[in-house]
Amino acid sequence: MEKEKMPSQLSEVTEEDTRKCYDDLFEHAMHLLNDHQKPVELVAGTMMAIAQRLYKTQLDEDEYEEMMNIVKDAPVKPYNVKKVRLN
Repeated sequence: MEKEKMPSQLSEVTEEDTRKCYDDLFEHAMHLLNDHQKPVELVAGTMMAIAQRLYKTQLDEDEYEEMMNIVKDAPVKPYNVKKVRLN
């Protein structure tokens, strides 16, 4: 039995849509980190788990593996913040 995919309208996504989605998720992550003092590993790990489950739901196995390799190999710049542990 083939799994049912979520609706995708990626071809209709604009740069503004992408920025708004990023900003909304970033704002919520900062809220959890700053207002609720959640550990960065908890927030980042949870966001990655959600992303992986969304990809696993939407992509076939080969596409999923390819996406995970892209994510693993992508160049990422750290945020310019002082690393302070409050706990």
